[in-house]
Amino acid sequence: MKQIKKILFFLFLLTFSSAFTQNISVKGKVIDNDNQETMPGATVMLLNPLDSSFYKFGVTNPSGDFTIKGAEIGKYILQISFIGYQSYYKEVLLKKEESTLNLGNIKLNTKKELLESVEIVAEKIPVIINGDTVEFNANAFKTQPEANVADLLKKLPGVEVEKDGTVKAQGEEVKKVLIDGKEFFGDDTKLATENLPADMVQNVQIYDDFSDASKITGIDDGDRTKTINLKIKKDRKKGLFGNVTLGGGMTAIGTGDISTEEGLHDNKLNINKFKDNMQLSTLGMLNNVNQQGFSYRDYINFSGGVSNMGGFRNSGNGGVPLSNNPNDGFTTTKAGGINWNKNLSPTINFSSSYFYNEANKQIYGETNRQYITDSTDFNSLEKENQHEFNRNHRIKFKYEQKIDTTQDLKITSDFSYSEGNLYSYSTSSSIDIAGNFLNSSNNNNQSTGNDIAINGKLTYGKRFNKRGRSFVSNIKLGNSENEKKYYVESQNSFTDGFGGTSSSSIKQLQNASNNQLNYSGKVSFTEPLGKRKYLELGVERSNYNNEYVKEFYDILGPNLESFNSNLSLAYNNSFVYHSYKFNTKFNTDKSNLTIGSTAQKSNLNGEIISNNFQVNRGQWNILPNIKWNYSFNKSSRFRFNYKTNAQEPSLEQLQPTIDNSNPLVLYQGNPNLNSEYRHNASMRIMSFNQYSFTNIYITINGTYTKNKITEAQSINSQFVQIITPINVPNDYLLSGYFYYGTPIRPIKSKINLSLNSSYNRSKLFVNLDENDVTRINNGVNFSIENRKKEIVDIRIGTNVNLNTTSYSLSSNLDQGYISTGYFSEFLVEFFKTWTFNTAIEFTLYSGDQFTDNPTIPLWKAYLSKRFLKGKSGMLKLAIYDILNQNIGIKRNSELNYIEDERITTLSRYVMLSFTYKINRFGGKPKKKTSSSSDSK
Repeated sequence: MKQIKKILFFLFLLTFSSAFTQNISVKGKVIDNDNQETMPGATVMLLNPLDSSFYKFGVTNPSGDFTIKGAEIGKYILQISFIGYQSYYKEVLLKKEESTLNLGNIKLNTKKELLESVEIVAEKIPVIINGDTVEFNANAFKTQPEANVADLLKKLPGVEVEKDGTVKAQGEEVKKVLIDGKEFFGDDTKLATENLPADMVQNVQIYDDFSDASKITGIDDGDRTKTINLKIKKDRKKGLFGNVTLGGGMTAIGTGDISTEEGLHDNKLNINKFKDNMQLSTLGMLNNVNQQGFSYRDYINFSGGVSNMGGFRNSGNGGVPLSNNPNDGFTTTKAGGINWNKNLSPTINFSSSYFYNEANKQIYGETNRQYITDSTDFNSLEKENQHEFNRNHRIKFKYEQKIDTTQDLKITSDFSYSEGNLYSYSTSSSIDIAGNFLNSSNNNNQSTGNDIAINGKLTYGKRFNKRGRSFVSNIKLGNSENEKKYYVESQNSFTDGFGGTSSSSIKQLQNASNNQLNYSGKVSFTEPLGKRKYLELGVERSNYNNEYVKEFYDILGPNLESFNSNLSLAYNNSFVYHSYKFNTKFNTDKSNLTIGSTAQKSNLNGEIISNNFQVNRGQWNILPNIKWNYSFNKSSRFRFNYKTNAQEPSLEQLQPTIDNSNPLVLYQGNPNLNSEYRHNASMRIMSFNQYSFTNIYITINGTYTKNKITEAQSINSQFVQIITPINVPNDYLLSGYFYYGTPIRPIKSKINLSLNSSYNRSKLFVNLDENDVTRINNGVNFSIENRKKEIVDIRIGTNVNLNTTSYSLSSNLDQGYISTGYFSEFLVEFFKTWTFNTAIEFTLYSGDQFTDNPTIPLWKAYLSKRFLKGKSGMLKLAIYDILNQNIGIKRNSELNYIEDERITTLSRYVMLSFTYKINRFGGKPKKKTSSSSDSK
């Protein structure tokens, strides 16, 4: 009762004081700085100085005068905006001694005059939407001094950074990160987000980048790339800056036994030298704490082929091996590179980069699967000890030239070389629901190989004197050579169905060679039709040539091998596409509509030399498309896309030879496959309210596939699976994404809510029995955080993911499982140079199909101290997985099975690190003009 009385008394005092709060009016006149004319219709706003949130606003009258009434005493930022003029900012102080603040005449400058004052106060504006571009001001989203760009992106509305470093914006994966519009190590997004410091960024722009041809013609060809452009702070564009970190620590390798402790290290550097026309960046990293500051695609490209030798595969025809998540297992990483961008002249820009990475990874894991069949359901348990090594070199070049005001030239090329090996020791066994033995396999698999690839593209564009008339052509060429050697050994046992068992063994050497040569040429012509209407005509030819040889040798004894012609495979194939495009475009001030169609002829010519099997097929497809962009206003936009495409089956899917790489999962192609025909429609809505700072993003995607290629499975008497690709008449996929973020001003916080959902309806064939399968995935993420983060930063939230699978003929086999996460993070700065941060995440799993449903608490914390001149040094003590409970776990639902994957991974460790921040900028600061000082 006493506490309630205190609260009521406090509310009374608050109400009483508010009743007598003095209100002040702000007046002024807005005029054009060039001709001194008044400016009616200008928007005038008062913003809160701490977070730039909207407070009050007004509009100038026909005489250019404005009055904002009812403002409370305190400091504010005055913002005045008018189309075609630079926004004006001024810090104002409303004092209790005056009832009216008259600012007099306020002059606005046209946009062609770049005022220093605009750049100074632009830090106050959190979000701006300009057409397709959503621009966030980095200074409105507080990060720690040692934070990288990924840490900054995590704080932006509608942006998600997943555990593997993948960045999603507005529900779509970001494919490219630019630095002031220039490429940074090509298209590897992680190299920018994981290595560049956040404090170098002024603004983050998110948009769908057009293709090279669209940029030249202005005609949207539908080839869009989700892109983030990091605009650098003005003071970082000349000088040397970056970070160097040295770290060392100890871990008990997940056992908790101090006698097994091993040393850890985490070292990295990032040094950048920027000038007006040049960017030079150097990266380096050396660690054994599962940290990769680069994309894992090189590892996946290599090991995806390696996994054909067996092991834990997604299907009988290969796939990546057990866990392609770089954070699982135990990985030692060595990597480094250099990126150089330079404007060779006002019309020529050149970009280049070299990057080397090396990953040495150890994995101990097991996968438990529950299979669904037409007769007897069964479970399989697979355990694997796997060691992987991969090294990769990548070189990229880009040359761009504006030949003159009407001609553009762009040349890009990249070269990569990778080599590696994989050693895998695994056991697998299957039992029925009653626990009876079905089959088992012990495997010892090894492989080594290398891959070399080179690609190039040339694009030329010409604009003619008649506005809208243009010509674009491009040529692409790619060549790759892949060589791999495998050693496969397995001992297998099978039930005979009568209480007895039979056995078999495999001991083989396999040599594989895969050479590809791809080239294409494209020409398009755009012609204006008047009244902002355009016609686009295009012709394209694409060739994809592949020569593949895989030889099997049965090992009969020491130095005694026998060629196995039944399993060996040699083929060559050629895909040729001829495309004829016709598009019309209708533009208005708010709308951009493109309607068109492509007539495509495809030809597949292939030969499996090893068994004299030939494929010769060709067909025509009509591929319509619609693209519509509509702007409701400057901060709200709608987009609709509809496109179609045809996908030929690969020759691997067509070849009838059996692949026995996994003795318990055999794969055999189907020469009677037809092409897939896909319809895809997507809708997106983006909206940002500049007064309430509410963000809304909605994305809906739908895909209908005719003749979908899926996998039929049959189970023989020994419960060996035989997988064959087949066509099913229809396949439906519908997905959606919704994001809502808004401040809650009474409690000085903001909330973020995102929803994602997908619906897939397909067919499953097991022993020729057809089942309609419906899979639904739903996820929700919610978080709340404080807005004023100068001293304390608090964030709490939850995420829930629900996966269900249902069957039309066997409803008793319906599946469903849930994963739920709760997370919280607390950060406080004290004594100006100290920072304490702690974060905990609880993940709970549930599902009747699994033997256990673990709860995994992951708790980490650090304490840091900044020192040295300019706070350029930082000492940091961090503890990861304080409770020593971390395990790698992934649950997945496929058409005919549900699986639980567990991987032993790096758990509790302590790390002490020292970071030195390099900030050396040349030039003397310019004297601030009176206008710029006023803007402050």
